[in-house]
Amino acid sequence: MLTSRSEYLDLNDARLHIRRWGNPEAPTLFLLHGWMDVSASFQFVVDELKKDWNIIAPDWRGFGPSQWLNRPYFFVEHLGDLDAIVDHYAPEGKVRLAGHSMGGILSVCMPVFALNAWQA
Repeated sequence: MLTSRSEYLDLNDARLHIRRWGNPEAPTLFLLHGWMDVSASFQFVVDELKKDWNIIAPDWRGFGPSQWLNRPYFFVEHLGDLDAIVDHYAPEGKVRLAGHSMGGILSVCMPVFALNAWQA
């Protein structure tokens, strides 16, 4: 079993927990969890990967060790968080995103969100 390590990313209004596995020098793969889930649930996926990866898996705001703001969240806030996470960990902008449930939706919406943010 590959052991994860924890980092935190401080945004303007929330502190996000980021779980990482693998070699930081290897190609980066973002794993995005679904609604009512946490980044640690990807452990079984990480253990089955045959290639060396730099895996980054955030806990969305209000999930896992990430900060809970005691209010409902809007989908666009999660997109903004993902944009900040990608900017922090892959500033060159070329990314591999894999997700399930809400994480899958975010991974599909991210390119459109980022494009619109750049044009604003």
